[in-house]
Amino acid sequence: EVRLHLAIDAQRTVEGFTSWLPVARDGRIVGWTVDLMRRRDGGAFRPVMEFLIGASALQFQEEGYEFLSLSAAPLAKAPDTAAEDSDQRVLQALLDLLGDTLEPYYGFRSLLRFKAKFKPEFRPIHLVYPDETALAEIGIAVARAYMPEAGPVAWAQMAVEVVGSSDERG
Repeated sequence: EVRLHLAIDAQRTVEGFTSWLPVARDGRIVGWTVDLMRRRDGGAFRPVMEFLIGASALQFQEEGYEFLSLSAAPLAKAPDTAAEDSDQRVLQALLDLLGDTLEPYYGFRSLLRFKAKFKPEFRPIHLVYPDETALAEIGIAVARAYMPEAGPVAWAQMAVEVVGSSDERG
């Protein structure tokens, strides 16, 4: 049920694409959320993603869907709303460190800036976990999800960056 929207130029070159996952309620598709967005390297049509998202939004609206979601921009540094003495502040600090470390490899913050151009309605996403001992495993799983091709050298470089970042923060 994945929808694929393509931008193809006059020479039949694919300039970019978006893939959309269905969002269902009570067994009925009510909206779509973007999954992948890619544009051709060195393509002549630089705003191809803006075009594809806009065209997709119009298509989904025309088809009567309730909403379109630009999905999440994980680890992009959410506003800090936790109380000073909250355990959430420690977790947020760890997530910020992970986000800072992975940013050069994935671009969470640039993704958030890109999505902000569309003036979306931001909604929080929550991670529920059994206890603090699960956090290391969750962090590794998240990092692997965004960098499945990373090998031992890349992981070692990131580990050095994490240690260096935490030393700089004092």
